[in-house]
Amino acid sequence: MPSSTPNSTSFSYRKLFDVVAPHYEARIIRAFAPYAANLIEWANPLPHETLLDIGTGTGIAARLAAVQAQQVIGLDFSIPMLQSAQSAARNLVFIQADAHALPFIDSSFDLVIASFGFNATRPQKSLKESFRVLRPGGRLVFQEWGGLHKFDQLVGDVIAHYTVEDDDAPPELVALRDFLDADRVWHEDLQVEEDYQEFLDALGFVNITAHEFAPLKLRLSVEDFIDYKTAWTSQLYEFAAMSPTVQRACLAELENRLYRHADEDGILTYDPLTFRVMAYRTG
Repeated sequence: MPSSTPNSTSFSYRKLFDVVAPHYEARIIRAFAPYAANLIEWANPLPHETLLDIGTGTGIAARLAAVQAQQVIGLDFSIPMLQSAQSAARNLVFIQADAHALPFIDSSFDLVIASFGFNATRPQKSLKESFRVLRPGGRLVFQEWGGLHKFDQLVGDVIAHYTVEDDDAPPELVALRDFLDADRVWHEDLQVEEDYQEFLDALGFVNITAHEFAPLKLRLSVEDFIDYKTAWTSQLYEFAAMSPTVQRACLAELENRLYRHADEDGILTYDPLTFRVMAYRTG
C-alpha cells in the first residue's frame, strides 16, 4: 500500500488511471486478461481488418487482437498507461487521445472494441465517435461491468467501515470521493440491456446485440483477489489515509470474510456480470 497520495485536490478520470498505471499489469491484469481474451474471441477480428481498441489501458486486448487482425491501434487518454502498453508490445501502435474526439477520419476502421474502456466516457459522445470512425458494415464490440458481484460488495463494505471521515481525510481524498460520487454518467444512462439497445439504435447502429450475463468463472486466491480489488486508485487513496494499524485490521477482516467463500485451497470463484455488446454501422 502507498504511504502517501499525490498532492493535488483536483480529480479526473485521467488522473484515476494515471495513478493506477504503475501496477496495473502486476495487480489488475490477472483479473482483466481473461475477459479481454473472451471478448476478442467473440469479436473475431479477421486477417484483413483494421481494429481500434478504445481505452486500451496497458494494451492487453490490443495485444490479443493483433494475433488475428491486420492492423491494431490502441488508444487511451492516460500517458502512463500507454507507456506501459508500449513497453509490453513494442510492435503495436498506441495513441494518446480522447474517446470523445477520436483523431481519425470517418470510416477508418473495420472493428472498434473496448474492454471496460467506455465507462469513463460520456456515451453520447464516445459511442457516436465510434460510429463515425467505423466503415460501413463495420462493427462495434465492447464489454462493461453489469450488476455488482457479492465479493465486490463485500470488499466495498469492509473498506468503508475502516475509512477515515471527511473531516479527518486529506483534501485530495475528499476530492476523489466527491468526484466518484458525482460522476456516474455512463452507468446512469446505461443500466439494463434495453438501454444499450435503444442508445445504439438512436445513434444509427443496426443488428444490435446486448446481453448481461456472467461469461467467465475466474479462480483467484483470496490474496490475489484482495490485491486486485485494492489496486484501484480509490482504494489506494483510502488505505493511504488509514494508520498502519487500521490498514492491517482492514486487510485482516477482508481475508477472514473472503475465506468463508473460498474452497479448501483458499480459491474464490469470481463470476461478475458483464454487458456484452455488438452493433454494426449501416452499410
